[in-house]
Amino acid sequence: MSKLFVRLPNHIGDACMSMPALDLLEASGFDLCLVGKPFVGELFEGTLRRFDPIEGNLLEDIRRIKELAASVKNPKGLLLPNSLGSALLFTAAGIKCTGYATDGRSILLEHAIPKPSRMHEVERFWNVAYKALEAWGVKPAYDKLPKRLNMKLAQRNEAGARNLISKISLPEKFAILAPIAKGRHEGKEKYWKHFNELVAPLKERGLTPVVFPAKDEIDAVKLAAPDAIIYEPTSLGNFAALCSRASIVIANDSGVSHIASAVHAPQITIVGVTDADRTSPWSDLNMIVGKKGQWPEVNEVISAIDQVLSKTKS
Repeated sequence: MSKLFVRLPNHIGDACMSMPALDLLEASGFDLCLVGKPFVGELFEGTLRRFDPIEGNLLEDIRRIKELAASVKNPKGLLLPNSLGSALLFTAAGIKCTGYATDGRSILLEHAIPKPSRMHEVERFWNVAYKALEAWGVKPAYDKLPKRLNMKLAQRNEAGARNLISKISLPEKFAILAPIAKGRHEGKEKYWKHFNELVAPLKERGLTPVVFPAKDEIDAVKLAAPDAIIYEPTSLGNFAALCSRASIVIANDSGVSHIASAVHAPQITIVGVTDADRTSPWSDLNMIVGKKGQWPEVNEVISAIDQVLSKTKS
């Protein structure tokens, strides 16, 4: 199999949404060498694909990726981010790269793929992978984009989740809440402020509401959902395995919502400022509540919980 260097997206949600594109590239005959931010690597550990982190020091990152590329004859790469910086990294490392013609980087690309019209991010990543295969003269292994993501959990993460569940005596039926979404979208906060009002209704439905916050979210979570059981942070891979065992995952449109979709967890995604047409979780087990410019009422989310739980029982 020919080696292909792939620069992964920078954010957890985007990395999850790139999974179908990566599967297509692999199925079409490439041995993937993934390059990306350190924290996204664990999402792909179960695939056994090589992963090399970029640490943020450009010269050091170039040196390491150049050494890696030197072991391959005529190395080629695919850029999933739109940035000029991602093209500079691969080009300086001696990798001929292909990607969307964005951010003024076309001159650095071996094949500049035209920027597509508006579409979901999963479709966008899939499209650039498909078009890249055609540009390289490689027949894509299949033409139809899967309707689900397919995250392969590493055995150590599945074991880690089992051990953690035993250690903290987590009940069999639990709901994972993710009340915090970092950053802003178009200058507005990205998180719904009524997660704590879901705790009592979830308990009434026989579910234990729990939160596994990121290390830098602990204080914010305690304010946002004080009545839920808040556990110590765990690794991203262990968290994904916990989501796969949850009765339901309730999150903002954030990295957590995409992890839940990647492991096929029943889920509710609460939106109010983001564009669900472009960034909603790619899953038929997902229910969106709210819309851009209008956060949902608490009773709307509770109604969605009942609908999702009813579907999973049937």
